[in-house]
Amino acid sequence: MVTSVPAPASCHPWSCRLRQTVTLRDQYAVRLWLGSDQQNYESRPVVELLDHGVTVQWWISPRGDGWNGSLTCIAGRSEPNCVLLDSLGMHAGVAEILLLQGGRLVHPAGAEAVTVAGEPRAADLDDDGFLDVIGTANDYRPNFAQGHNYWQTFRYRAGRLVVTGCAPETRGSGPPVQLLHGACPT
Repeated sequence: MVTSVPAPASCHPWSCRLRQTVTLRDQYAVRLWLGSDQQNYESRPVVELLDHGVTVQWWISPRGDGWNGSLTCIAGRSEPNCVLLDSLGMHAGVAEILLLQGGRLVHPAGAEAVTVAGEPRAADLDDDGFLDVIGTANDYRPNFAQGHNYWQTFRYRAGRLVVTGCAPETRGSGPPVQLLHGACPT
């Protein structure tokens, strides 16, 4: 018999509200809870893991604003995996990988990507069964506002999200559909 785990105490001051539920395989599901006060800069995204409808784990993201987040999940070849996406300050975004392993959510320490312009996106760009991340970089030439944006891709492998490359964003272009390998702005 599975015993329900209560919500984290921090959800009370953050006024957590249910934003999204994603059904995974084998009767698992994840729920994303976000704060309702956009002026509360201490709130963080909270992910709930359910097993046959019973809460078995809560995970609090170490980053993110906690009110704009979303989850993207896929079944994966060997294990379900999700990417938590959220804003991070005025322009940036954060993407964090969550794996379902042995009935628990696992967030490998290196499985995080921060992008400087806009909220990142998640997709399996190399068809390996793990979500990758699409973000935006800026060359800051001469400054952020006048700089040029670049698509930037991150591949998930061996517990890490690693930059694979960049390509200039052109007016009207959509996000990449495969991993990029071009130079990124420095």
